[in-house]
Amino acid sequence: MLLFSLLLGCFEADQNQGAEITFYRDVEPIVQQHCVRCHQADGQGPGDFTDPKTVQVMAEAILSSIESKEMPPPAADPECRDYVDSESFHFPMEKAEVISKWLDEGTPLGDVSDAQQYENINELENPDLFVQISEPFSPNFDSEANPGNQYRCFALEHGRTEPFYITAMHPIIDEPSIVHHVVVARANRNGIIEGADRPQGTNCIRNGIFIDNFEDGMMIGGWAPGMQPTILEDDVGILIQPDDYIVIQMHYYQNPKLDNPVDQSGYAFVTTDEVDHSAMMLPLGFQDFNIPAGDPNYTDSSSYSLPFGFTIWGIFPHMHVLGKAYEFSVTNGDETTCLARSDRYDFENQLTYMFKKEYRFEPDSIFNSSCTWNNAVDNPDQVNEEAQNVSYGERTDEEMCYGFSLISFN
Repeated sequence: MLLFSLLLGCFEADQNQGAEITFYRDVEPIVQQHCVRCHQADGQGPGDFTDPKTVQVMAEAILSSIESKEMPPPAADPECRDYVDSESFHFPMEKAEVISKWLDEGTPLGDVSDAQQYENINELENPDLFVQISEPFSPNFDSEANPGNQYRCFALEHGRTEPFYITAMHPIIDEPSIVHHVVVARANRNGIIEGADRPQGTNCIRNGIFIDNFEDGMMIGGWAPGMQPTILEDDVGILIQPDDYIVIQMHYYQNPKLDNPVDQSGYAFVTTDEVDHSAMMLPLGFQDFNIPAGDPNYTDSSSYSLPFGFTIWGIFPHMHVLGKAYEFSVTNGDETTCLARSDRYDFENQLTYMFKKEYRFEPDSIFNSSCTWNNAVDNPDQVNEEAQNVSYGERTDEEMCYGFSLISFN
């Protein structure tokens, strides 16, 4: 009986090897893992890949973009430091062979009973706290010093009467066509800037929420295009006090296709009463760089020691549209440990990488930052019509080099 079972198993395996490649059984799991994050209804990418007919029609273009390594979009190298769901952001070429064979066989759909159940990975599961700009806001972009950009800070009440911890977060973007990025912080009355608690908020470029006094407030997270919900480890959370505001800093940029755009974005959170590790977001990077006009491959770096120790749970690498590559690492004695690295940076695909294994930063260790920018005039992402030097700043036409690190001191 055992011999018969083994022979039957071998026969079935041989049959499957020669079986027709179908969408529902073979291709849809690949698409779900690697593509639908962006390619879905109202997603960033073209086409809704949850629709089998759309994938059939676009199959040749999908395969071509994979083979040219245009897709999936750039993500951090897990060989630097592995992170949660890294398998979804890097495409094994053997899966491209499956799609190629499916094309050769005429893109059959197969048995619908093999269809996948899709989860919306771009939304938080079961958030229990929401804050939102209280009134629709229409950016006017009237600043001569910051043309085409407007930073607006809104201090929002959370309505809780007891301390609590945030364990997951994601913004609810109302008008994505004008939102460059969002920074979220917690701040008490002393930590918010004047006017931020008004329904229409207040302008806050170069006067935002990078608060130096941790007692009055601190950054707790951020969002940029491409980012999925930030989900902390089960025993990690960000403490919010009853008298704290949730402050969201909206960076709006002018979209010439829209007249009088209106936005009323907000944030969704998952909360809990207790955690083992109280966390915060620490902006680690540097500002003293000057990218030469026309330089397609300019790299600058910085290293500095920090006198205190902490645990790093994840990192959000951030540059603006000229960003090309980055690396963040820690040197302790003779040993250097990589935290995040990519030789391909895409402003439209920014992620917070939660480490599979946290890293302990010892006191007086050295934090290293390195960023590379493409400031060539023919860079498709270039926002300046003529070659000019670009330095640090918050506007879209300025640049950054930060590794926003989620840390805890205990």
